[in-house]
Amino acid sequence: MSTTRFASLALLGLTSVASANTVATDGGSSIAVAAEPETPLAKRLEGRISMLLGGSDVGDADGFSIGVSLGIGYRLGDATVRAMFDHYRVGDSENEIDVRRGRGTRLGGAVRYSFANSNPDYDKTSGGLGMDFWGEAGMGLEHITWREGGVLDRPSGEVAVGFDLDVYGRRKDGNRRRHLGYFMAFRTLIARGPEMDGPAVCGGPCTTATKPSRMDVSMFFELGLHWGR
Repeated sequence: MSTTRFASLALLGLTSVASANTVATDGGSSIAVAAEPETPLAKRLEGRISMLLGGSDVGDADGFSIGVSLGIGYRLGDATVRAMFDHYRVGDSENEIDVRRGRGTRLGGAVRYSFANSNPDYDKTSGGLGMDFWGEAGMGLEHITWREGGVLDRPSGEVAVGFDLDVYGRRKDGNRRRHLGYFMAFRTLIARGPEMDGPAVCGGPCTTATKPSRMDVSMFFELGLHWGR
């Protein structure tokens, strides 16, 4: 008796599963089709070249700076991993006495995230124009060479915000597109300066005399081109 009951329950279960996997269509039935897989995240290998304009800060030597920057990165969705090379002027402003001059070279890496963009939806296959607002943070090694002699090596951090304006092509296999455009950004390099000699002083009205801060902050406006696929 129990064997017959178990067989009946098993048959009923199989019938229920078969019924759940059929769809009524014009008096007949057909097997339901599985949902199509989601479109993969957008991928891009990109390069960048740009000009730097701003002010460099190395200890008590700070002044106008101009330089160049090169970068290469790989983007997956809204996140990008980048490697960077920067070369720029360091030293005092030209209107100071006994002007010190030098060059700074920086190698670093950063992670960038797109906060908002108007790039095409994954379902759009045609080309067009897009904008991208992003922020990034990274670390690097700075090498400073003074014209009169001497070098300074130190780690430095970087934070930046900017936006891209780019023209993109038609979507290809793997959700890839060709991109070309320009970008603008504001970059800040933060590093610990060398130890300064001398007593604690007040550089202006103050309640407590201190030595000059050892935190060097260099700020640059960046304008350049980017391309990728």
